[in-house]
Amino acid sequence: MQNIIIGTAGHIDHGKTCLIKALTGTDTDRLKEEKKRGITIELGFAKMESDDADTNIGIIDVPGHEKFVKNMLAGIGGIDFVLLVIAADEGIMPQTREHMDILKLLDIQHGFVVLTKCDNCEEDWIELVKEEVTEYLAGSFLEGSPIFEVSSHTGQGIEDLRTEILKIIPTLPAHNTDPDMFRLPIDRVFTMKGHGTVITGTLIEGSCRTGDEVSLMPTGINAKIRSIQVYGQEAEQAFAGQRTALNLTVKTEAIDRGSVVARPGSMIKTFMVDVRLYLLENTQRTVLNNSHVHFYYGSDEVIGKVVLLDRDEQLPGETAYAQIRFEHEIALKRLDHFAIRFYSPLETIGGGLVLDASPRRHKRRQEDVLASMQIKDTGTKEELMERFLEEESPVFPDTRLLSLKTGFPLSEATAILKKSKGTGRVLEIGKDIYIHKQFYDSICPLLTKILEDFHRSNALTEGLSKEEVKSRLTQRLYGADSRDIDTFYDYLIQKKVIKEKDGLTSLYAFVPKQSVDHRQESQAIIAQYKKAGFAMPKTDDIINKSKNAKITRQLLDKMVKDGELIKVTPAYYMHKDCYEQALGLLKDHIQKNGNITLGDYRTLLDSSRKYTQMILEYFDSKHITKLADEKRTLL
Repeated sequence: MQNIIIGTAGHIDHGKTCLIKALTGTDTDRLKEEKKRGITIELGFAKMESDDADTNIGIIDVPGHEKFVKNMLAGIGGIDFVLLVIAADEGIMPQTREHMDILKLLDIQHGFVVLTKCDNCEEDWIELVKEEVTEYLAGSFLEGSPIFEVSSHTGQGIEDLRTEILKIIPTLPAHNTDPDMFRLPIDRVFTMKGHGTVITGTLIEGSCRTGDEVSLMPTGINAKIRSIQVYGQEAEQAFAGQRTALNLTVKTEAIDRGSVVARPGSMIKTFMVDVRLYLLENTQRTVLNNSHVHFYYGSDEVIGKVVLLDRDEQLPGETAYAQIRFEHEIALKRLDHFAIRFYSPLETIGGGLVLDASPRRHKRRQEDVLASMQIKDTGTKEELMERFLEEESPVFPDTRLLSLKTGFPLSEATAILKKSKGTGRVLEIGKDIYIHKQFYDSICPLLTKILEDFHRSNALTEGLSKEEVKSRLTQRLYGADSRDIDTFYDYLIQKKVIKEKDGLTSLYAFVPKQSVDHRQESQAIIAQYKKAGFAMPKTDDIINKSKNAKITRQLLDKMVKDGELIKVTPAYYMHKDCYEQALGLLKDHIQKNGNITLGDYRTLLDSSRKYTQMILEYFDSKHITKLADEKRTLL
């Protein structure tokens, strides 16, 4: 099914509303004030009948009065085709020019020119107006467009116009109806008795169905779709290119006109955007760095500050890269078009294209920033993906985030990433998690140095604890969460950059080494423990008597790890032979007598109560023995 939205544009009182009524039979002026004043204030909507049951055509009537350009912008952003309406008795007027400028800025590509009120004019006059219009439209997307002479009152030319509209509709580009891309800018919010909150708008992307969960952006509030209407008729589904009303499970006061209803997780809210900004040739205004402007996108308007990245002033007719920073969060997507109006007085002066809908804050006159903007503006899909990946690597982006950043559907983003792995510059470090090789090459030396420094000072130790390594990585990768760090850690093990053993991390090629001096000291320590027997020396005493306390502690830790010493308590170690002897005496006694007391064991060991108690408590901690009524039995 093809769904098309036609919009009108033109000066106030040039007959846009009457033209729509003549084409559809619907009067789109719905407000009392509109009826009273005879002008369109809010957006109006009508459905145009088609001979093809698989084609839906909606027409948006936008205000022509200068005061209501904001409402005009809210309607024109979602159209596929425009009717530029010019009254034959007046010709091109100020809002004709401003609306035409807006159509160019929002990249509208298709349309017709309609001369209205032709019943009031002589043929010679109409020909003069047509010459003026043809000259004015030269070089625009409407150059060469047919100019229809109509009268909404007499019906002159209306059927010819309707016929040509129906002919051209099949040639217009089809909308993306992927449900994951669902997006609907809200232009009306109201409460309907018995139903609750209802929002309306033009569904510009994707599709939705009754029962779907949606997000209100930029607030992030979630809701469900209770019911759907398309052109006033109940429907189970709505598709891009349709005028749609949604009944949502959310309070009306939680929604502002200008918000966007979207698939959860399909948009990122932001305080700034990177843009390609164009100033109209015919504007009398310039934009200075840090100028404030009115920024129009979707159905919303926000005040933004323009940060020019390569100049101090942008002149009429110039195109520049800029970052626009807003007073509050907004939500839009890469490749969305926008318009800007001068801060005061309100005049449309330019617009452009969003290149990054959630960038980092930039410094001005940075070559790398400008190079990045150039790629995001004119690069291939592969170049674009690689640049976003390079910028997002510190947070270990998954395919969904990269899909959001690039604006590619998830399936296309995944395919590009899989293909790009073959270049060696794109690394998949986990399931659907990617980083750029340049980022990898910058992080590995940091981690290598951490471990090299540790190994240099701790040559006898297997490595640094895994948690300490992850903590050091986290400090250098601000923004990445612990799961991402785990994924990266595992990838480094897979690539044999590091290895892990017993919770200790080392460089892959590292092997603990003992010098001759270290071996001699180890033998001396072992001799002390053997000689001490059950009367274990205090660990700190052995360390304090040594020449190098740090090395001695490492040697002791290694001997415990290798099983040569048994750590009875943190402060007392026992030689393994003494331990085996103590354990054998314990078992023999209990097997013969059924249990053992502290006194019995002290006699067997011929040692003091202090050491006997420590040894028995160690056996208890290892579940070798169990104490009950001051007697121990074997477990």
